[in-house]
Amino acid sequence: MTDLGFPIIEYSANDSPQEWGRQHGETHRTGIVELIAIRTQLMREKNPGLDNEKIRRLAQQQWDLTAAYDSSLTAELSGIAEGAGVSLEEIVVLNNYTDFRDIEVLDQGCSAIYVQRNNNIIAGQTWDMHRSAKNYVCCLKIPATNGQPESIAFSIVGCLGMTGYTSCGTMVGVNNLNTSGARPGVLWAAVIRRLLSATNLEHQRQVLQVASLTSGRSFLLADRRNGGEFWEAMPDLHERVSALATGEEGHLFHTNHCLGEQARQRENRAAMSSTTHTRFELIERKISSVQDWQSGWDLLNDHEGYPRSICSNFQTNAQDPSVTCGGAIGDLKTGLVRMWRGDHVYDDNFVQHEFQLPMDENE
Repeated sequence: MTDLGFPIIEYSANDSPQEWGRQHGETHRTGIVELIAIRTQLMREKNPGLDNEKIRRLAQQQWDLTAAYDSSLTAELSGIAEGAGVSLEEIVVLNNYTDFRDIEVLDQGCSAIYVQRNNNIIAGQTWDMHRSAKNYVCCLKIPATNGQPESIAFSIVGCLGMTGYTSCGTMVGVNNLNTSGARPGVLWAAVIRRLLSATNLEHQRQVLQVASLTSGRSFLLADRRNGGEFWEAMPDLHERVSALATGEEGHLFHTNHCLGEQARQRENRAAMSSTTHTRFELIERKISSVQDWQSGWDLLNDHEGYPRSICSNFQTNAQDPSVTCGGAIGDLKTGLVRMWRGDHVYDDNFVQHEFQLPMDENE
């Protein structure tokens, strides 16, 4: 596997989304091709009945639904495919493979936090994925265009984005949920990017609620002026499960099990992340210590109970082969964002980047 070194992919405001994608795909062609091969193999290992024709059909359905949801994002994906020399079907697999119908790949954990305390507004998350993804994580710098704010996204090469922050002081995070009723829908990475185009919490809610998702996800929606909320979303359901209003001191957090009354009725508990309750209990006990950006970073990189810790490298159980491949923490008032790859204690290839978003005081 190629180690890409946690690159920063920067788009130009003078280029079109198609050109953004083409540049992205050409620059990281080797990593994208390798990652597609890895993810396709993982899908087939988990579901031997997923033959080429079924993959093609499901990928086309998801592509069509995503194109109807946001044509500029599918133009960017088309550019990535063109630049990397791969098919649109393969790009769909890379962006949405855990959400294909009837597939239960238990390789995404993640712990997400939102804190309003001491005049600080802090939001962040770990990103737990199959350990094969760690060499391919990257950062995307997306310019302000057409009324949309500048944003920074944590991602993997070939993907639209997985969590991010904007110059409006908004943030979006996401955790995987294992739920029943999966069906072809919008690529969840496209939903993340669409959420990053929103300028406030109300706009984020609207974007999320019109998204026809493939499978279950928990979304953190945050806005420095209007507070933060966790939503559990899946086909035909968008349920707000916790909220913190502007000016209210406190915290919110989520791991990988359903908290909402309606969402719990659809949860597949047999397929649940094996560390989700352990991480939830650790965060519940420790999150009151988060007072600022640095203490937020400390919590997301906490190793108590290792390897079943918040920063988790739990690889010993074949059912749950995820590791903390990276994460992000941001101060929504100042625009200071840190994104990292790996585990700063247990990895010899740990890399981190810091960004200063230019905060738009008019928003």
